[in-house]
Amino acid sequence: MKISNNAVVELKKLRAALDDMYNKLNEPLYKKNLGAKVSYSEVKPFDSVSENFQYISKIVRDLQDSERVGD
Repeated sequence: MKISNNAVVELKKLRAALDDMYNKLNEPLYKKNLGAKVSYSEVKPFDSVSENFQYISKIVRDLQDSERVGD
């Protein structure tokens, strides 16, 4: 697959945005467990979207490794 230099720049921006989202979603949060005694359990939001990140990251890497053509 061949992509333009402009596409490479946009892919780098997309990769940076994904990295930023990963850093924000990988922070532990606490979910309130209701019952006779209130307790909290640690959850990481990233765990629920990790497969999506892997898929998007693979596509971005494949595109970045593509042959570049001039604009």
